[in-house]
Amino acid sequence: MTVPTGGGYRALCPACRSPMRIRGSKDQAATFKTMYAQCTNVACSAAYTGSLSWDYALSPSGLDAPRVVLPLAPSARRQQAQRDSRPESNQLDLLDAQEAST
Repeated sequence: MTVPTGGGYRALCPACRSPMRIRGSKDQAATFKTMYAQCTNVACSAAYTGSLSWDYALSPSGLDAPRVVLPLAPSARRQQAQRDSRPESNQLDLLDAQEAST
């Protein structure tokens, strides 16, 4: 459905795999949006509706009172549990530095 590009991701037409153009969108909730798209291939010109939703937080907001608080993603929760279960040490962990840079 999406492919990586230099500036993010873009949707591809399910019918012909040409790029889709988002023609409009409507907020349904703070974490859910309905989108309307059309294929840029003139011969195809298919139009679709779809949705975008935010399901998990990879890192929590730094705001004192964010509008939305999503549950932490399972992978982030697992990494935090591993860090919390390590014995106390003043020594830096090489893997923590690597995770922070990715």
